[in-house]
Amino acid sequence: MTQYHFAFGHREEAEALVLKYHYSRRIPSNIQAVGTLHLDGGLFGDLGEAIAACFFSIPPTRWTEEVWELSRLVRDEEHHPSLTSLISATVGELKRRGMIDLVISFADWTHGHHGGIYQAASWQFAGKRERAMDGVFIDGTFKPGRSCNSQFGTRSPDKLREILKGKEIEPHFDEGKFLYFHPINRDGKKKAGRLGLVALPYPKPSPIKAVTA
Repeated sequence: MTQYHFAFGHREEAEALVLKYHYSRRIPSNIQAVGTLHLDGGLFGDLGEAIAACFFSIPPTRWTEEVWELSRLVRDEEHHPSLTSLISATVGELKRRGMIDLVISFADWTHGHHGGIYQAASWQFAGKRERAMDGVFIDGTFKPGRSCNSQFGTRSPDKLREILKGKEIEPHFDEGKFLYFHPINRDGKKKAGRLGLVALPYPKPSPIKAVTA
């Protein structure tokens, strides 16, 4: 972190990184907070080009308690700052501002992620979620469930077949996601308890499947 500068709230620059470098190429919805790392530059020499970003959003699925989800974590291809440090700096700012008590994130096993970054940041592991339908193939092209909901008002393959007559619609299922959580304060710990989030031993990466943290 010493060679990079942390900033909070630089959403436009952060979104540009997602569109160019994140595997999804999609901006998350319901964004609540953004942390970024910058090179030297700018008027005071501390806010040059943004090279990494961390997004927190309202989760797309309902929770009985208010939580925010770490919805995107991205960096450019040229620089290699510590993403664990970026997560910690962003969470530290959330705590300083009193914005939220409990944060969560999912490591997507479909893309080879087991959550090593969250483990390094001392987040707690709450288990692996079952396989779920995360989108559909429309004439062989994958469309994420969130995009289907936004564009068509549904992600149901049957309903999409009615809307998109003549199109071949097939569901796509992920391979399960690892759930991590991090209480920011005492209220967050109580909230995690009410949600039934219990710390379990960390999962290990598969030497074949997991190609990134």
